[in-house]
Amino acid sequence: MASSLASAGVLEDLIYEMEKRQSYKPAFFATLSTKMVSLRTNHVVKFNNVKTNIGGGYDASSGVFTVQTKGTYEFAVNFITSNRHEWLELDLIKNNRVVVRGHAAHDQFTSGSLQAILELNGEWRAHLIVNILEHTFINENGRD
Repeated sequence: MASSLASAGVLEDLIYEMEKRQSYKPAFFATLSTKMVSLRTNHVVKFNNVKTNIGGGYDASSGVFTVQTKGTYEFAVNFITSNRHEWLELDLIKNNRVVVRGHAAHDQFTSGSLQAILELNGEWRAHLIVNILEHTFINENGRD
């Protein structure tokens, strides 16, 4: 009988730990703190205004989100080009492979977005990278 009670205590501890882990949902929400940022091709976008970082998976200094918890994750990004005529594409990268690409057309203040819902197992890293950024400047004569 004593071993049954001891086993029940161990079982209760295991159930408690499992419930605690299930309630832990890694997530982050971050923005850029300035209205305009300078982006270059093949550079990681680093969101420096972190609003939420449950689990500490997002690193603002590197722009990388690292998770070791199996689950379903949603990534949603909205962006806008500047007042210059430019084409902008952002790639969501998971473990050095493109998952999805979002783009904003070659015009002033054009918006773009990307979204992905991924079922992920094991450790992985995700970040946004600038794929294409093309600036077209108007010269003094008013022509491209």
